[in-house]
Amino acid sequence: MKTIASLLKLSVLTLLILMSSGCKTYMYFKYGFTQPKEENPEKLFAFLEKRHFPCNNQYLFTDSSAYTKAIRNPLFRKYLFNHLIFRRDGTLLQRDTTQCQWSGYDKIASLDPDSTYDECNDLKLNQILQNIQSFGKNLYQNDVLSEPDFTIVVTWAKFLGTYNSRLFVLSEAVNLNQKSRIRLIWLNTDMQESWKLTKDQKLTLK
Repeated sequence: MKTIASLLKLSVLTLLILMSSGCKTYMYFKYGFTQPKEENPEKLFAFLEKRHFPCNNQYLFTDSSAYTKAIRNPLFRKYLFNHLIFRRDGTLLQRDTTQCQWSGYDKIASLDPDSTYDECNDLKLNQILQNIQSFGKNLYQNDVLSEPDFTIVVTWAKFLGTYNSRLFVLSEAVNLNQKSRIRLIWLNTDMQESWKLTKDQKLTLK
């Protein structure tokens, strides 16, 4: 059975492949990638504040089992360190995989509940929501959107360094959208100290 370490390593390698094939002008070392290590909500919040990244709407997986369950889903893994867009009914919108891994700003800014989009039923929003929990000093501000037209889940990680700016900029696209009620969820994917992983489960990139 694959460990959390091997799953995380696969995800990072997938990201690097996407960066080299889809956007060749950007190299992974430009963003200050670091060795993935165990984190906790306090460290993550401090990282967000220091980088001036959004501190609201922050979530992480409830435990290692929840993370493993998500990462084993091919669609979730495919869009890791990227974003997923779900309709009100929890259906995932198809993405154009020929575009850069961080593309999507224009699409998010123009999302319209009355428009037709290609959909995928292999991953539902509830499969993610039931396995995550909020963290940080500022809790989710958009709870009033109990029935949003769209929910956008953006996955990020502290070890990605400034690459995260390519992800957090999507909040601007959400603010530009005047047609839809959009719920935005920032989902952290770092290993957590509270998971109490064994030495063999921890990821070390050489």
